[in-house]
Amino acid sequence: MQPAVFRRDPFWNTRVESFFVQALMPPETAAALDAVRDEIEAIAPGAFLRAPTHRLHVSVHVFASPREDFDKQAFWAAAEAPALAALDEYCTGAKAFAWHFQRLQAAELAVIALAAPDEHALGLRRLLSERVKRPAGLRPPYAEIHCTLLRYAAPEKLPADFAARIAALPCSVHAHIATLELLGGEVYPSLQTRTLKSYRLDQA
Repeated sequence: MQPAVFRRDPFWNTRVESFFVQALMPPETAAALDAVRDEIEAIAPGAFLRAPTHRLHVSVHVFASPREDFDKQAFWAAAEAPALAALDEYCTGAKAFAWHFQRLQAAELAVIALAAPDEHALGLRRLLSERVKRPAGLRPPYAEIHCTLLRYAAPEKLPADFAARIAALPCSVHAHIATLELLGGEVYPSLQTRTLKSYRLDQA
């Protein structure tokens, strides 16, 4: 379902705390997604916020989102040990992820590239959700594998048929993910982070 309205992301370039597992896009994948971003920007010049190419990523699992308001330091003090144990367990001998971004969507706050479902990544999400319980009442983590391409700076500049035009743009970009990082987010969206631990996946 397409959103009824597009909005500027209020958290853009703000200092907000978060904790998550992230996969940065490899250089060749980031370059291909950059070309897609150029096509999108051509539809409505000046309407978008564009993160640096080297920061394009997929949030594989979010423990504490920048959009959520609770005591994240207290939460992470209790959650860090089981999160690390689960990641150590999963990533030992785990195969590298292979994603294929093949669809674009104009969401409420951003244009995203969606990949086909990946049982390995979804399995990791299930494990982390089981081992690290988030505070009651929070929205469950999203299920899809997506990479945010552009956020809206001036949504009023978007044409009336923007969602349809985005959905019609071709997208076929592959990503071979051999590294996962457990990060603490400092400036959204991953413009500034601190690495808590990095994991190499098996490329065989």
